[in-house]
Amino acid sequence: MLDIYPSVYSLAVFALLTLLQIISYFMKDRISVHGSLRVIWVFFLIITISEWVSFVAALWILALLSFYALREFFSLVDIRLEDRYGILISYLSIPFMFYLIQIDWYGLFIIAIPVYTFLVMPFFVALGRKSRGIVFSVGVLDFGLFFYVFCMGHICYLIYFSGRMAMMMIIAVAVTDSILRYIKSVHYRLKLIMQIICICSLFMITSGWSGIPLIHSAALGVIIPILACTGFFTLKELEHDLGIRAERLHPGRGRTIEALKLYLYSAPVFFHYLRWFLKWGDLP
Repeated sequence: MLDIYPSVYSLAVFALLTLLQIISYFMKDRISVHGSLRVIWVFFLIITISEWVSFVAALWILALLSFYALREFFSLVDIRLEDRYGILISYLSIPFMFYLIQIDWYGLFIIAIPVYTFLVMPFFVALGRKSRGIVFSVGVLDFGLFFYVFCMGHICYLIYFSGRMAMMMIIAVAVTDSILRYIKSVHYRLKLIMQIICICSLFMITSGWSGIPLIHSAALGVIIPILACTGFFTLKELEHDLGIRAERLHPGRGRTIEALKLYLYSAPVFFHYLRWFLKWGDLP
């Protein structure tokens, strides 16, 4: 782990988010809080626990969030009863993947789902012995595994290497998400320019604190808004194709995956960019 001492910043932001959650609870008739705020609160809870208590405890809380998101996703798509073996493998992959992070076996972590699980999954779906619909089922299960287990694992690995850099990614995606959701009268391209200016400024101002060199801070300030906009459009279209509509979403049935999607789209690129340029690959 690159961060040795616990950060008061994660604790301060977590306390602020907790206060906002309490205020929104007691004033729910006057204040409407989007599900993304709750997800940010969970992320900062995990980072705070990682830095002040134990990374292992934080890791398994994130694994529970991964399970919750995957279960939500499966509840919204048309999974057949015959796919129960594939669903079981999907759920069992969560503790396996997060245990690989716990023991820092990066080499197996990075190929376990994109190689081995994607090869094995069609076999377990085929065990249902109903050939019709197998291709759709395999695609849905692999999609869920990739985003809600594999990409979530990248957030966990990022926290393992640097809680401060993880905080920067979460804040940056939260800002771009807010601009996408709440500034409706502005053209899409202008929104992207606003996001790039905001995130570039944020990363460059905090470069000394975050540990990300200035040139890479500027580059990430451009990359994250582009990823967020791309992810917002791509995953929205994929969800529509799967029949996941905004009117069908409510607590326990899609609100979590709706709030998570931009973080999951951005986290792998953010992690691998830093791992490559900051030479994390030289670590065991």
